[in-house]
Amino acid sequence: MKLYTAIFIAAISMPVASVAGICSLEFGDVSDIRQALGVGVLTAFIMLVAALILFLAGIPATLRRLRPQTNSSN
Repeated sequence: MKLYTAIFIAAISMPVASVAGICSLEFGDVSDIRQALGVGVLTAFIMLVAALILFLAGIPATLRRLRPQTNSSN
């Protein structure tokens, strides 16, 4: 399940990052477009790091689930 969650987070990171940049500009949190782009980049980076951590945490469970299938076919 962690792998699917990681893939989902990675897939939605770019749309969420662009919305975060646009909203920060619209709500007046930043003063120009370069700072809004920075907010978007930071948001995407944080989401992708979280997705990478979840992906790496899900690998051992996936390997345990796949290992009995390969041994039973011998």
